Amino acid sequence: MAKAEAMEPKHVEIVVTNTVVNNYEARSYPDEQRDKEGNYALYRVPVYKILVTGRDGDNKKSFEFMAPRFMPYFNNPTRPDPHYQTKGWRNAGLSSARTVTVSQYKQDYAVQNRFSPGRGAIVVMGAFYIHAGPASLLDVGFGSAGCIEIIGNYNTFKRTIADLAGLFSVPADTAIRQLVNARKLRVTIQTAVAPDIAKNMTRKIRD
Repeated sequence: MAKAEAMEPKHVEIVVTNTVVNNYEARSYPDEQRDKEGNYALYRVPVYKILVTGRDGDNKKSFEFMAPRFMPYFNNPTRPDPHYQTKGWRNAGLSSARTVTVSQYKQDYAVQNRFSPGRGAIVVMGAFYIHAGPASLLDVGFGSAGCIEIIGNYNTFKRTIADLAGLFSVPADTAIRQLVNARKLRVTIQTAVAPDIAKNMTRKIRD
């Protein structure tokens, strides 16, 4: 008996909107700016609606998630992290409109600034990824160099992408790889004005 042909995935789009739905307390990254007592500052950043959209026949389906898209970046000029070229303070994130066909999915990527069980990163461009973030808005202290960190269960986010692609029986990571290889995963970023994060310090805490 001949093997059944692999299902061709359907197009899926991730839309990083400019609609603010909440706020989150983030730490600066890669330098946490700890003081002599070991405390580090938290900064209020806006959280935006993230949509994952696709089609079921003629019907468009859309599922909502959320993530910060601008984060406090600080690379201390006196002892810079060599992994990052930019030194000093920045409001890190993508602010201008663009649409990208995803060309790479890093299945084994692990969040670098805090522990998260979520694995895998969708590469938008350069070092700007979509990957796992805090478990909830109350899970404060995540940071990034401008990546889009999905708040909540990242496995649900990945499964949603896989299901909208029509790859219901395929593991989510495998489905996303197939989608990327078929050039059918697109990321659209809407224009948004970056906030002045440095002025929005909320408090200092320690781990």
